[in-house]
Amino acid sequence: MSDTFKFWTHGVSVIPEYTKQYTGHDNGLFMRRAGWGALVRQNANTENWFHFAIPSATMLDDDRVSHYRAWLRVKVNHYAVIDNIQIREATGPSIESPVIYNTHDQDAGFSISDQQGEFSFELHHSSCTGPLLMCVHAIFNEDAGEILFVAAGGWFEERT
Repeated sequence: MSDTFKFWTHGVSVIPEYTKQYTGHDNGLFMRRAGWGALVRQNANTENWFHFAIPSATMLDDDRVSHYRAWLRVKVNHYAVIDNIQIREATGPSIESPVIYNTHDQDAGFSISDQQGEFSFELHHSSCTGPLLMCVHAIFNEDAGEILFVAAGGWFEERT
């Protein structure tokens, strides 16, 4: 029987892609990081990608590892929506990190709005060859749009 490993990263580690400081996007991004996670707001009618580096194992107890699932713990109010989640794997020294999971491929109507909880994403049971990255696309429909990122994680199993 193979061992199961579940790794998590806290919501305070989330990184926004588009910011005024680094990319020149004046989207009104507001982030507050605290013990409960990262609270995010933006101006109405803006969107952004948010990224979590998920701690990942490629070898455990001298055995190769497969990735099975990823999770996102989040709270999204009525004025914001998460409409796409991608999981990428940095498979080698190249700049590419191929998408190994995309909610648009699984469910064309995927949407998280006015909800909170733990959302699960079934990954292909293939060998993990590099770190995983969760990419979360969010749309802020009104100035009151708000997302609380609590955690992101991954499930790995030894390939015996």
